[in-house]
Formats: sequence, structure tokens, C-alpha cells
Amino acid sequence: MKKKVTKLWKGQFVSVRDYELTKAIAKGGLDIEHNGKIMHLTPEQLKDIKPTGEYHESKFSGQYRLADIRWKPEE
Repeated sequence: MKKKVTKLWKGQFVSVRDYELTKAIAKGGLDIEHNGKIMHLTPEQLKDIKPTGEYHESKFSGQYRLADIRWKPEE
């Protein structure tokens, strides 16, 4: 699964919604792109990431929490 991010939180974290993590695990991993650089996360790495903080209301239906992942693009 691919996700394009336009900004980093605190200049070093990528925020991913909890349902995106679940979907990426099922699809075999997540590729996050920011400023032309890519960071690849395997399903095993994604399983260790836990969403934190408060729940946010979705525009369409339901709620979600964010998981912050330290941005480490591949060289």
C-alpha cells in the first residue's frame, strides 16, 4: 500500500491513521512517500506500531486514532 505525505509532524514524524495500518498489514506493507523519498515498512514492523492519543471524528463515518512513525527514508 502507498501513502503520500506532504508534511512531517514536529519535522520528524509521519502520522498514519489506525485503519490505514490495518489495511497496510493485510496488503503486505506500507510505502510512505515524502518529498520524493520513500520509507518502506513491512507488515511485521507495522504490527509493532500502536496508535496513541485521542480519537478523531472522520468526515464520513466513525472515528480513528493516529500513529506517529519516525521518518527514516531509504538512502
